[in-house]
Amino acid sequence: MRSRLDNAVLESDGLNTNSAPIFDPQTLSKLGRLELIAKTVVDGFLSGKHRSTHKGGCTDFAELRPYAQGDDLRQLDWRHYAKSDRYYVRQFDDETNLQALIVADASGSMQFGMSTVSKWRYAQMASACLGHLLLRQRDSVGLAIVGNQTLEYVRPLPRANHLARVLNVLSNVEASGESVLADSLGELTGRLKRRGLVILLSDCFGEVARLKHVLEQFRVRGHDVLILQILAPEELTFPFRREAFFQDLELPRQIQVNPNTVRKQYLQEFQRFLDELRQAIVDIGADLVTMTTDRDLGDSLAGYLHKRAAQKTKQTARARV
Repeated sequence: MRSRLDNAVLESDGLNTNSAPIFDPQTLSKLGRLELIAKTVVDGFLSGKHRSTHKGGCTDFAELRPYAQGDDLRQLDWRHYAKSDRYYVRQFDDETNLQALIVADASGSMQFGMSTVSKWRYAQMASACLGHLLLRQRDSVGLAIVGNQTLEYVRPLPRANHLARVLNVLSNVEASGESVLADSLGELTGRLKRRGLVILLSDCFGEVARLKHVLEQFRVRGHDVLILQILAPEELTFPFRREAFFQDLELPRQIQVNPNTVRKQYLQEFQRFLDELRQAIVDIGADLVTMTTDRDLGDSLAGYLHKRAAQKTKQTARARV
């Protein structure tokens, strides 16, 4: 039943309100000075907020190594010398800018929106907010819009004026057509040459096993992966009461449905899909945040960023013990 109803819209009752601006200052104000910090070690060159694989001379202590000719004498550990009568140099985990790629799913199912903005408009707004947030941190931000293939690709750059290009691309794409999300993501795995952050905004409809496999490829390459699953409230509650035609948003087909006869089975299968997806994301060590379009975007993002920051603080504290 999920394959029929996940991508459907009730023709007679549809109310799609997509007048909300993509870039909303009011939403940004709710994020305050929150930051999106990488949970894993990343590769980078600029001084930033995130731990790097490169060793430098500042920030968190990493290890001691024997002194070699040419090393900076200021980094000698005199306390260790007093104990061992040997010269050792202190090394630190340098901090770096993050390379982030925002991947927005523009397949037909993302058109769905009845009592709220469509899932695609919500994804556009979230992408704009995250792009602004990351560039404010002096991080590099890129954008990929995927459908049945990679529709648009903007390579990651750290410049403040780069946001205008990201917003322009987001504004000029409409969600449409059939897609296989896993195949589209697979095209992107080789584009990020440095370890960084991959943010996927999608309803994640499709075969969970295939999606898990391709996201695992990002993780194997050392990327931090965050999935923002965007759903409409009607998909979670199936509130429809009267018989009507449901239009598939990805394929040219309709089905006539009596909601009262399929509601229980639909809700069971949809919950099974959500459980399977969550377990798959846990298995690969990524983050999954389910967001509904009837909830304020600023509140949703701020809540997650607070939680992520707290987890990062605990992780750092455990590493120092």
